[in-house]
Amino acid sequence: MGSMEAGRKYVLSIDGGGFRGLACLVMLNHLMEILNRDQDTTLLPCDVFDLICGTSTGGLIAILLGRLGLDCITAISIYKELGSDLFGNSANEKIVGKTANAHPNFFDEKLAIIIERYSGAKDAPLKLPKANNDKIHHKSTDIFVTTVHSASTAGVDPHRLRSYMPHRHAVQSIPGHNWTVCEAAHAALASPAYLQPFCIESYSFQDASNSGAANPILESLSEVELRWGSQVEPVIISLGTGLVSFASINPYLKYEPPRPTGGSPSLGKLKRMFKNNNKEKTQASAEALAKQLHRVAQDTELLHQAACMRFQERDLSGNYFRLNPTAGLGDMNAFDAGKPAGSRIMSLTYSWLGSREGLDMTKRALGALRAKTDGQVRDFDY
Repeated sequence: MGSMEAGRKYVLSIDGGGFRGLACLVMLNHLMEILNRDQDTTLLPCDVFDLICGTSTGGLIAILLGRLGLDCITAISIYKELGSDLFGNSANEKIVGKTANAHPNFFDEKLAIIIERYSGAKDAPLKLPKANNDKIHHKSTDIFVTTVHSASTAGVDPHRLRSYMPHRHAVQSIPGHNWTVCEAAHAALASPAYLQPFCIESYSFQDASNSGAANPILESLSEVELRWGSQVEPVIISLGTGLVSFASINPYLKYEPPRPTGGSPSLGKLKRMFKNNNKEKTQASAEALAKQLHRVAQDTELLHQAACMRFQERDLSGNYFRLNPTAGLGDMNAFDAGKPAGSRIMSLTYSWLGSREGLDMTKRALGALRAKTDGQVRDFDY
């Protein structure tokens, strides 16, 4: 690595988004395939990034790629396998009184089997001393996943469950507790919609997405400075799970496009929705409202814009790359899983990667990664 790179840290930041997180792996696999074209040996994500972090399903991906040191194709296969068990059409059913579909013991057991397959132990620790003879190839890559206490409200700062020793000023989620990989994955994924909170001692943890932190980009920036100092230049590739279009809050009321200055459906609409005495319509309206509220809670673009400002303030706009497909991916139900949903997610993601926007962002991101892998920025043939 050249001296130019000595003051840089390369970070992969991965959004939460239910089963749509598959798109993040598809985009990363696309980047890695192109990056490996001229390499003598095949690089893995853990060869390229100093830090991989994620929220919710993004946290699961961070564990697969960073802590377990997997390639993208293997991670995609595991993600589909776990996603089919974890997700379903239960997101809004839970809110309106029906039960979620993922039994925590069953999910934890299946996750533990996968962790054992690649780490050698079902209870493999999340944090492993560098001196330990770890069988996993993950180079010097570190990870963290985000989670919040189950009693937390929107806007709270998530806890970061790390695979490395935290800074002495970092707040501990459970003082003195050594998290296992399985525990960290459950705590990152747990949501009232599909998986019960992870409980240990008197603590209870769940997905940070519903507290407004589906995009961990600001956590990534904070962690780089906390760990390596404010003089280090972060180079961050942020993977999103799709931009969400405006959705009418009531399927029985006329669609209204967003106002030029933004805004949400009128309060009058919301009131009329629950005055309806028709049981079928009331049920549909409640489910539509639940979907909309869930989307608002998981809004990632506001955090993206905040990150843009942070990079601009440091004159480092060229160090931040956001890959977040448009054109339909964000409008898919985050809890639809299985082969049809997987095929549609992959199709929409590849379609965006082939668009002018996708090609341009891919080329720019690859240029930044090339600066680390071979010390020069080059154009790429698509």
